[in-house]
Amino acid sequence: MYQPVDFATPQIHLAVAGIIAVFAMPMGIHALVRWRKFRKDPAQQQTYARRRDVGIESAVAALGIIGALVFAGMFSIGWKQSEKNLEANVETRYVVSDVVMTSWNGSTALVDLVDAKGVAATGIEVSFDAVGAPVLRDAAFGLDPKHAVEHALDLRQG
Repeated sequence: MYQPVDFATPQIHLAVAGIIAVFAMPMGIHALVRWRKFRKDPAQQQTYARRRDVGIESAVAALGIIGALVFAGMFSIGWKQSEKNLEANVETRYVVSDVVMTSWNGSTALVDLVDAKGVAATGIEVSFDAVGAPVLRDAAFGLDPKHAVEHALDLRQG
């Protein structure tokens, strides 16, 4: 019934992109330095083996940078899709007209929404129950239950 919300996999993609970039960028710089040195060397030192080694190093660095960009793209697409799924799940379960995710902390999200009465609610925590249904809770209620504002967050019928 609810769409999957997975923010962990995109973060893993971002970590992999960072690790690949950490190795590919210095390798690319080293290949550039070696290529410039190779071009300045006399003809007797410009061997086929050295040219091949510089080419291999350049190709590996380029593939690493391309791989890092691919993983960064996978992060972006996955994050945006999970964000859209989270907002759609909240709109499916609750009578709200607008949901915007503001942050994610690993287990809960903070959203800004407009409830059924047209009242804007900011900083509402969204967690998930055992079946993946979103559960909304006002963060201010946990801090000070006596003075927290209750919002009309009615469940949809159906």
